[in-house]
Amino acid sequence: MIRILSFLLLAGTVMAQQASPMNSELQRRIERQVRAYTEVPPQAQILFGPRSVSKFNGYDNLPVSIEANGVKKTLTFLLAQDGSKLLYITEIDLKEDPYARNMRRIDTSGRPWRGAEDGTVSVVVYDDFQCPFCAKMYVTLMNEVMVHYRDRVRIVMKDFPLVEAHPWAMRAAIDAHCLADQSLAAYWDFSDYVHTHQQDVSAKVKAAGGDLTAMDALTREIGQKHGLKPESLQPCLALQDPGKVESSLAEGKSLGVSATPTMFINGQEIEGGLSVEQLRGILDRDLKEAASSQRGQ
Repeated sequence: MIRILSFLLLAGTVMAQQASPMNSELQRRIERQVRAYTEVPPQAQILFGPRSVSKFNGYDNLPVSIEANGVKKTLTFLLAQDGSKLLYITEIDLKEDPYARNMRRIDTSGRPWRGAEDGTVSVVVYDDFQCPFCAKMYVTLMNEVMVHYRDRVRIVMKDFPLVEAHPWAMRAAIDAHCLADQSLAAYWDFSDYVHTHQQDVSAKVKAAGGDLTAMDALTREIGQKHGLKPESLQPCLALQDPGKVESSLAEGKSLGVSATPTMFINGQEIEGGLSVEQLRGILDRDLKEAASSQRGQ
């Protein structure tokens, strides 16, 4: 009887800890610490999940969700039961390769690619046609890979248009797919031109009073250059189906992508631009690791 009573008292204590609410002052202090620690944008929303007993004596688990720019991440902090301290501990599973996990989550089927189809190193780029930083990284990446690594590295392009900041980026991504569906060469001609002539494209759209069909005119011109018939290209341009672009956006967000350019080089996430030296250093390292892995098989 005593044992049963003790168990019930213990269970009641655990339930009380799980349901223990935080007062507004404690929430305010925690939110400020989380914002300072994570360096999230000012407009980010901070939401708290229910506290639960942790495996660390004297601390509760506290899920904290951070939502910004359409991306939501949840971190589990440890909150002292007396409300005096907040800890963040990352448990790393050494049995799982995080780079391999990223690559498993990226769908490259049907995506435009360049370089070596069976290259031992893959560079997946989440790109925005109107992003100036993307344009700079695009030139560096294409020049370096195509000149020095074309027989060993594969580049795969994914869409991540930041539509709030770049009004014609979505239109360009959809038009690019209209070309890619019929001619990979036409797609790359379009991609090369837009990335290296962003100001010219913006000027054309502006001259058209913001009418995004000005992008379609460029697409038709490049399609004609590659022998695509207007009657086969125009229906796609008129439809403006965002399906492929939205799928790529959703995939990127699920991986934590929130800015462009973001690359995954053999699964390693790299946000922002790289210098030529940095890019070559990463590619050389991954190629060496791939060769070593193949010899060990």
